[in-house]
Amino acid sequence: MEIVWTNQALQKLNKFVDYIAKDDVATAEKWALKLIEKTEQLIDQPESGRIVPEYNESNLRELIVGNYRLIYRIRKEENTIYIQTVWHVRQDPPETSAGLL
Repeated sequence: MEIVWTNQALQKLNKFVDYIAKDDVATAEKWALKLIEKTEQLIDQPESGRIVPEYNESNLRELIVGNYRLIYRIRKEENTIYIQTVWHVRQDPPETSAGLL
């Protein structure tokens, strides 16, 4: 499986890094690397994350990393995993998964 970060996911990642870096740049960098490294498990175990409970779609899953939810979509026919977005656990997700295609 190949892992592809969508523009939306990269923008969210950068937004959180910028926010964390206001207090501590080293912590922000460490957090981002941890999040990115966590996605590497998906190459061999794409279904290791839980199904996103708000949407209940078997190909839309999430990894929980600290206080953040890393949302990804499995496209078996493309042999690809798309990292869709990153949410803080306190954020309310969109009502539908349509924006995560």
